[in-house]
Formats: sequence, structure tokens, C-alpha cells
Amino acid sequence: MCDIIWCKDCDTVNYLDPYYFWNWEGKIKCAGCENVYYIYMIQGHMYKGPDKKPGEKPDILPVYADKPNNGYEEILPGTSGKTRPYNCLPREIYLGKADMVKFSIRGRPVRGWRPQPPSTGVAGSCGFTWDIQKLSPEVWEEYQEKIKKGEVSEW
Repeated sequence: MCDIIWCKDCDTVNYLDPYYFWNWEGKIKCAGCENVYYIYMIQGHMYKGPDKKPGEKPDILPVYADKPNNGYEEILPGTSGKTRPYNCLPREIYLGKADMVKFSIRGRPVRGWRPQPPSTGVAGSCGFTWDIQKLSPEVWEEYQEKIKKGEVSEW
């Protein structure tokens, strides 16, 4: 169950997580515009508000908001002003970019890296024989350098 503030000025629905707003009083900013609303919730029910408080500073932003009349809009994590910062999650996967992994933790080349060359077949499905020297010469050279440096291990 979740209570909402539907901003009629920008047609944004601001969802109030009942866990956080269960017993809460304060001002919350609309995620779609600059409107600030005062709410007072007791035991998860809206006791007072939402009342517009123009020009006042908000206490918090809503955790989640969307515009259901405009369809689905994807906002990637890390977008300033739209989402909270993802602390302790610096991986590129949270920023919409895939990790490029060419070598396993033992230093051996893996077949799942991308982009796969067109010669690997349909949808990059390599057969059981992965001729890396022929299909990916640049990865093969990098692998040979890892062997020379002693970075490749059996186990």
C-alpha cells in the first residue's frame, strides 16, 4: 500500500513509501516540478494535506515518481536531480554500460565478451572450438602478453 501526491500542475504522481512516511510530517517536493507540498501522515494515512507551500524549502524528495498519462519514461540511476545517489555501487552496470570482460579471474580468455566477430556465427554462438588466435587476434596478443608476465594460472 502506498499513498500518493498527484501534482496537477505537471501531472506527476509522487509515491510515498509507507515505511518511510508512516508517521511523518514535513514538506516534500514534487519530482516533476518545483511545487512543494506539506503532508502529515499518521499510521500510514494522510491526516493533513497535501497542501501547496509555494516558495518553501522541501524536507525531502519522493523516492519514486512517474507520469502515468505520458507512458513509461526510463531514467537511468545516477541522473542528477532525478534519483538518489547510488553509494557504494560504482560499477558501470548501474550507469547503463555493460562491463567488458575478456579474461577470467585466472587470466584465461573467455568467450562471452563482446562485440563478437561476425565469423562466430548466429548471435555470437561460438562452437566448442574457439579459435581465438584466428577470430580475435587482438585478444590473442593480449593473452600472450599475460602468459609472458605470468598472470595466467591453472587454478
